[in-house]
Amino acid sequence: MQDVAQLRIEAAHKKVAEVFSKDYSFTIPAYQRPYAWETTQVEELLTDLSDAMGPESRSDGFYFLGSIVLVKTHGSPDSRVVDGQQRLTTLTILFSLIRDLTEDPVKQASRETYIKQVANEDEGIPEALRLQLRQKDQAFFEKHIQTRGATESLPSTDGQSGAKARIIENATTIRAKLVEMGEDKRSELLRFLLQSCYLVVVEVPTQTAARRIFTVLNARGMDLSATDILKADLLERAGELKEQHLSQRWEDIEVALERGKFGDLFTHIRMIFERDKPRSALENGFPEQVPIFRRDPVGFVDKVLEPYADAFTLSQNDAELRKRFGPKTADLVRSLDRLDNKDWLPPLLLCLRQSNEGKRDDVPDIVFQLERLAYYLFMVRADVNARMSRYADVLDALEPLSEPKPRVSVRDRSTGFTLTQAEAFAMFNALDGNVYLATRVVKPILLRLEQASTDGSAIYDYPTISVEHVCPQTLPNNSQWAEWFSEPEVHSYLLHTLGNLVLLNFRKNAAARNFEFDVKKNQYFAPGNSSAFTLTNEVRAYSTWMPSDIGGRREILLRRLAKDWRLDDTFERWWVAQ
Repeated sequence: MQDVAQLRIEAAHKKVAEVFSKDYSFTIPAYQRPYAWETTQVEELLTDLSDAMGPESRSDGFYFLGSIVLVKTHGSPDSRVVDGQQRLTTLTILFSLIRDLTEDPVKQASRETYIKQVANEDEGIPEALRLQLRQKDQAFFEKHIQTRGATESLPSTDGQSGAKARIIENATTIRAKLVEMGEDKRSELLRFLLQSCYLVVVEVPTQTAARRIFTVLNARGMDLSATDILKADLLERAGELKEQHLSQRWEDIEVALERGKFGDLFTHIRMIFERDKPRSALENGFPEQVPIFRRDPVGFVDKVLEPYADAFTLSQNDAELRKRFGPKTADLVRSLDRLDNKDWLPPLLLCLRQSNEGKRDDVPDIVFQLERLAYYLFMVRADVNARMSRYADVLDALEPLSEPKPRVSVRDRSTGFTLTQAEAFAMFNALDGNVYLATRVVKPILLRLEQASTDGSAIYDYPTISVEHVCPQTLPNNSQWAEWFSEPEVHSYLLHTLGNLVLLNFRKNAAARNFEFDVKKNQYFAPGNSSAFTLTNEVRAYSTWMPSDIGGRREILLRRLAKDWRLDDTFERWWVAQ
C-alpha cells in the first residue's frame, strides 16, 4: 500500500536557486512538444529582468517567472516536467552562457552547479545534469550548451531546424546581450536571478494529477483565453439588456478573424492606445490602457473593435488592397508580412482604419514609409524594445493622442517614419554583410529584392522557395571554382553576401551545389528551360562568376534596393564612404 504522505500535492513559490538545486532533477517527457521559444520571447525575458533589477523598478526587489508543474514524489528529486519546459530550458541556456563567460575558474566551477549536480558520495548524490530535454534533443543540448566551454563556439543554425535551431538562435541572442553587459553586470544579473526571482512550483504525485492541476492553472477546462476573460468583463459592464446583442457582435468578429488572429487584434489595439511596451498581461492591461472598454462597452464595440477588425481584415486581403490602393501598396504589405515580427501592424491598422473612415488619402505613401522603416529595424536586428518605441512614435505621427500620457520608459524621441543618415548607413552595412547565416533575414530580403526587380505583376506563391549560393560553399579540387576563388579569404568574404545568392522555386539538390558555373546556370537554375525568379535569371546572363562578378552584382542589388526605398542620395554618400 502506498504511503499517503507520498501522494500529497504541494505548491510553493521558490527562489530560482532552490529550483536549480539537488532537490530537483528535471526531465522532459517524450510526449512534450520540443523547445520552441523564439528570440523575441528571450529578448523580452532579458529586458524584463534588467528592468526589474533597476533602481526605479516597480518590482519591489523580486521578479515572478511563472509556474511549473511537475510529476514528483515527495522526497525524491526526480521531476517530470508537465508545464514549464520553455522557462527551464531558457534558464539553463542563460546559466550555461554566464558560466562560460566567467573568467575566474573558481567562480566558473561554482556557477556550473546550476547546470550540473556535483557528485557527493557521502550524501549518495550522483553527478547529473539538472535538466534533461527530450531524448531526441538532449545530446545536442548537452554538447552545445550544458558542457563547460561549449557556448564559446556556438554552431551555425544552417541545416538545423525545430528545437535545435531555437536553442542556437536563443543562445546566440543571450550571449550577445551578456557580452555587452560585462562581468560585473553579469554577476549582478546572476545574483538577482538566483536570489530575487521566483517560480511557483506545483508538485503532484501522478501524471493524471499533474494534468488536472495544469488544466486548472491555465483555465483549460473552459479553454479560456485573454479575450474570453475580456469578453466576460465587457458583458458584465454592459448589463443584461445589452449582453446578448454585444455577445453576438463580438463572436461574429472572432469567427471571421479566427481565434488566433482575434487575440492578436487585441494586442495591436492595446499598442495603438498604450504606445509603449506592455507591462502586464493582456486581460489586465487592456481595460486600463483602452479606457472606452471600461466606461462604454457598446462604444468600444462600435468605435474600436469593429473598425479595427475591418482594418485587420483589409490588411489580410491582397485583392482588396490592390483594388483600393494599387499593386505596389499590396506588394509592400505582403513584404511586411514576411518579417519575423508583427510590431508594424498597429501603425498599419491605424492607417487603414483612418482610410476606411475617410480621414486619410495617402495610404500608399504611409505604407511605403512603414515598410522601409520595418526593413531597417529588421536588418539591424533591433530588439523588441527598440521596435516598439519606434512604432509608438510612428503612431503619434499618424494620430497624436488626445490626452498624451507619459511613457513608462524615459527615452529620446525618434524621427518616426524618417530614416536618419546614420540609420540608412546601418541598414546598408547590414545588407552588405553576411546575410545568409542570419536565417530569418535572408529569404525576406531576397524576396524584397525580387519585388524591386519586377514591375510588381509577378506573385510568387510556391510551396517551396529556397536560397542557393551561386559560388558553392565548398570548392571542389581542380575545378573552375577553385581557380576563380584561389584566395580563401576572398571566397569566405563573398560567399554569403547578396551578390552570390539566388532564389529557387524547388528544394535545393545537395548533389548540384558544386556544379561548375555553366552547368549550374543552364541546368540547375533553369528547370524546364526557365527560372521563376528575376534574380536567378539575371545570373544566367553572366559568362563568368568570379569575385569581380559578385562584387559588381553586389553594387547593382544594393543600388536597386536603395532606389526602391528612395534612398539614392544617401546610398551614394554611403558608397563613397566604403
